[in-house]
Amino acid sequence: MNWLDEPGIERRPLVFVEDHLYHTTDLLSVVQHVRPDLLGQITVAVLDRPGPDTGAAAAACASRFPDVIVAAPMPPDLANVASFSRWVSRQLRPGGVLVQDVQLGTLPFIPTDRWWESIYLAATVRGMFPDRPPAVRFLSNKRGYSATFGSEMLEAGFDPRDVMDKGALNDIVVPSLAALFDRLFPLKLGNRPISLPDRPEIEDAFDLVLWPQQHAVELGGRAVAEPGKFTLKTGSPEAETWTALVKDLLSGGDGLAVVDVGARLAPPDADRAELTNIAARHIHTLRSRLRNSSDIVTARHAYRLNDQLRAGLVQPRRTFATSAPRTKVAE
Repeated sequence: MNWLDEPGIERRPLVFVEDHLYHTTDLLSVVQHVRPDLLGQITVAVLDRPGPDTGAAAAACASRFPDVIVAAPMPPDLANVASFSRWVSRQLRPGGVLVQDVQLGTLPFIPTDRWWESIYLAATVRGMFPDRPPAVRFLSNKRGYSATFGSEMLEAGFDPRDVMDKGALNDIVVPSLAALFDRLFPLKLGNRPISLPDRPEIEDAFDLVLWPQQHAVELGGRAVAEPGKFTLKTGSPEAETWTALVKDLLSGGDGLAVVDVGARLAPPDADRAELTNIAARHIHTLRSRLRNSSDIVTARHAYRLNDQLRAGLVQPRRTFATSAPRTKVAE
């Protein structure tokens, strides 16, 4: 089972890990102002010491940002680097973005005098995604960090320039994260942002998926016959019919009227019988693309997809105006 259908908490493409929730709330406030569409893609980790104040702060955060998942690790998750990193990885989508404070002072296994060892948590999380590691960005309000642990960051495989100043949430941090997110997830499936590397998992979970390509549409999914995908020219009759069938299924429509399908393909002066015959030949071609031809049903003089099919239409996400400023590192 992949991330699309895992039981439990939904994996999200943006995970924020801060030692104090009020820092995360400041960040979410800016996201809400600059890119509110991203709130539904974010999980935040609550790492403050357990207690009534922390519980109240977490509840307030969840109330103020209802689209955000507010997650807290259980005691076993805080035993050591490995257990905590596994917990973080369970919150994060493959190929997503991990945003972590350089200093996670509330974690019991990080020595106070070696606070910069928090950076190795991100390296461990990244290693748990060998095929699609997440992008990692750090936040810090430290001064002179490069002289303190810049070499450790390089040793852990990170660029010190990826440490962003918490004092620049509005003009640097949020615009940079938004631009990175848009670059990593340029497509959407329904309301879910996705990327082309997500395709294998999506096609393992869906029966029919239409993918936009340059000047073409590709049909894929579990129900598609060998070789498992078909490339159709954008605007071609077959591409238009597949798109209409998928949209009809997703909207719970009544199907595509046989005569309407025929009228789209036939000469203007075709009679009803000719329209029906042309539509039937066209649908025969579409059925030949499927493992089971009965997945395109004819009912009440209309064509429709089998209601049991799980179908999806991949589309480009709309372009946002958020700029991508040069990263300002903590000095």
